[in-house]
Amino acid sequence: MVDYKKVSAIVLSGGKSSRMGTDKCDLIYNNESLINLQIDKLNDIGVEDIVAAGYRGKNCKTKIIRDDIMKGPLSGIYVGLNNIKNDRALVISVDVPLVKKETIKKVIEYSFEKDLDIAMVTHHGNREPLIGVYKKELTPKIEAILLSDSYSVMKLADMCKYEFVDVEDNDEDFLNVNYKDDYDKLLKVKSEGGK
Repeated sequence: MVDYKKVSAIVLSGGKSSRMGTDKCDLIYNNESLINLQIDKLNDIGVEDIVAAGYRGKNCKTKIIRDDIMKGPLSGIYVGLNNIKNDRALVISVDVPLVKKETIKKVIEYSFEKDLDIAMVTHHGNREPLIGVYKKELTPKIEAILLSDSYSVMKLADMCKYEFVDVEDNDEDFLNVNYKDDYDKLLKVKSEGGK
């Protein structure tokens, strides 16, 4: 059994939300903002050291880390890893609010069990590189990638010891809230009982 206090967390919250038209982090679901919903979920499973990478709003329950690099999720992971207390961090994007606590625990446990540089979630063949555990020691490799012209998370993975852990969750649990239609779908899940 993993001691979840030994893993930090980075909530990726620095996107421009241009497709949504408003900051996704502050959208409300089940009476809570998406950013604080993810933070609460992580606290519930015992993760204590949590940073919000790139958040620009005014309502966040945890430490906010600026992302002045602004090169997509990889720079959010980079600034997050540089500001955590533990040797590895659960990375989760703010815009996947339905991801289950059990899924988060499974990928954390898999990361420790296999001692991976990166452990990421996959479900029904769909890869989720922004729901995974990353070792802090990856920062020099990430820095090198950020100096190039391709900022792919999978480019980093290809330089590391990584694996995907398969979960049997419903695809709905990975609803990515990028557009207003996605948010409407999320609210419909709420109206049908939510999670």
